[in-house]
Amino acid sequence: MKVVLPEDRIALSELPAQAFELDVVSFESADSGQRLNIMNDLRHQPDGIRSYSAHIGVCKHGSPDFTLITLPDVGVGKAVYTRSLSCSEAVRFDRKNTARGDIQAICVISKNANVFTPNGARDIETIAQRIEATTGIPATNQIISCTGVIGVPLPMDKIVPAIDQAAGQLTEGTLEESATAILTTDRQAKVASAEFNGIKLCGFAKGAGMIEPNMATMLAYFFTDAQISKDDLEKVLKRAADKTFNAISVDTDTSTSDTVAVVSTNKQPMTANDLITFERALTAMFFKLARDIISQAEGANYLIEANVSLPTSVDDARIFAKKIINSPLIKTAVHGADPNWGRVVMAVGKPTDRFTLGEIQPQELRITIMDEVVFEYGTAIPLDLGKLSQKMKAAKTVTIDVAIGSPVYSAKAWGCDLSESYIKINAEYTT
Repeated sequence: MKVVLPEDRIALSELPAQAFELDVVSFESADSGQRLNIMNDLRHQPDGIRSYSAHIGVCKHGSPDFTLITLPDVGVGKAVYTRSLSCSEAVRFDRKNTARGDIQAICVISKNANVFTPNGARDIETIAQRIEATTGIPATNQIISCTGVIGVPLPMDKIVPAIDQAAGQLTEGTLEESATAILTTDRQAKVASAEFNGIKLCGFAKGAGMIEPNMATMLAYFFTDAQISKDDLEKVLKRAADKTFNAISVDTDTSTSDTVAVVSTNKQPMTANDLITFERALTAMFFKLARDIISQAEGANYLIEANVSLPTSVDDARIFAKKIINSPLIKTAVHGADPNWGRVVMAVGKPTDRFTLGEIQPQELRITIMDEVVFEYGTAIPLDLGKLSQKMKAAKTVTIDVAIGSPVYSAKAWGCDLSESYIKINAEYTT
């Protein structure tokens, strides 16, 4: 099966289930019309990007929990962040720097969010100043991220020596280790890369729970060598994030620390067509990693794809699609392979702050589950529900399509089922 997103010129060919990391995502070249694949690895790393990753003791176990990444010179960097009212001190620090857009270093500390801690802001400033002292990169040209447990002070006695050690061991071509170092409860690293007309892009993300996008969704970092203005990069980044990372949800909980950043060494000139292809490539990479986050989410067994079409606006369609994937009742129904279309009726009817769409009448609604029409404009369609249940159970992606009224606009959103494993992971998170 192939899913095509015309506005992005992205295509996804699903390979056998249980392995979304093997999905083939492609984008179209604006020059030749040729389809180019996103690689499921980091083979296309821009020249000059160096990194160091290690286990420094932020977490009890021996997994990597620290990474420092540097560019050879000051590059262009933009990011989108969580809209949480309880955002981390790192997010507050980063917003100022990426607003200016001159970035040369990224430092990520995992397993500790540094949120609502006694000295959170001061600790971020200390980290930035130490990076500046050891690498020469000004604090104003840095992005610092923290992710993990909330309310626990950073172990600065471990972090400061790690920065000193990192400065002397930064190595080119080692972003794979950084992709692992940022993880918390993730099952595995999520990576992607691409190249077109000599322009390289690569990126990696983390996120498994506390995923409900508001501007961004988790931690994700992308690197390129494309020459691009700050304004163009910001516009491309926001458009790509809205169509991908902002269209996923695991559990409706907005993280305090979410960041999606794109940084360029600004070395490779781009034509007008290259800029178009760049946006397509970046959007395709965002799409792939967003799907990886959902497919590898905490306790997830099934991916839910909701597509809503309605007469009012794309924004409304996105809101209604998100209502479907965020419904605990729909999540549990998918987990149990129960084609209960009544739960879809409930989900689309849930009130929101936007009331551009009036009350939904039965004769205005059409519901399709796994390509089977189950309710059509006031009539429940007689089906073998046991057979449809088996179809859901055998699939990796459960599709739900909803049409309201006379549709003009449509949008998709992606979520996952809710399982006992998710409850267990989060019930025992700190103990």
